[in-house]
Amino acid sequence: MYLSRIYLPWKFAANSYQWHQVLWQLFPQRSTESRDYLFRTEKAVVGQGMTVLLQSHSQPKSCESANVLASKTFQPILRSGIALRFCLRANPIKSIRDEDGRKNRQGEVKSCRVPLIDELEQSQWLERKLANSAALSSLEITPDNVLHFRKSGHAGKIQSVVFSGALIVENHDALLALLENGIGPAKAFGCGLLSLANR
Repeated sequence: MYLSRIYLPWKFAANSYQWHQVLWQLFPQRSTESRDYLFRTEKAVVGQGMTVLLQSHSQPKSCESANVLASKTFQPILRSGIALRFCLRANPIKSIRDEDGRKNRQGEVKSCRVPLIDELEQSQWLERKLANSAALSSLEITPDNVLHFRKSGHAGKIQSVVFSGALIVENHDALLALLENGIGPAKAFGCGLLSLANR
């Protein structure tokens, strides 16, 4: 895998719905394939631009819309029982059923996603996501900025949080799968990238 630092000019960084589309342009050889990268926004300067941490299976290449500042290969070495520091920006949510009983095309009652705003619910959400792969030994939850976007003429928002702390590896293969595939929804908006480091 590759870990890269990317710079987006402000005209692309200002609109969260464009992030995913711009970053996809860093992989011109994979234009017809499915996304195989995760990212997390880092420093943003209004009117100038934003840096992004990008994890991908293919090496990104600078394009007109984004510049690769640095890129290196990495292969995480995970062993059961070791303690690691972690950082994760995520979109903890739950699905609730439509109160009016409206149904989708398959005749099932519709459900909608709502953000978890209580810290206890957020920590329980993360524990469920890490189940069978790692156990939390310490956890700090930091509220993140609300992301607003428009899709197909409809306004939407994502309330992400930043989880950080320490974990103990229980199943290295399961944790590696989470590392490669990401955790939770809203990956197109910079959520889901799990970063690990030695304590």
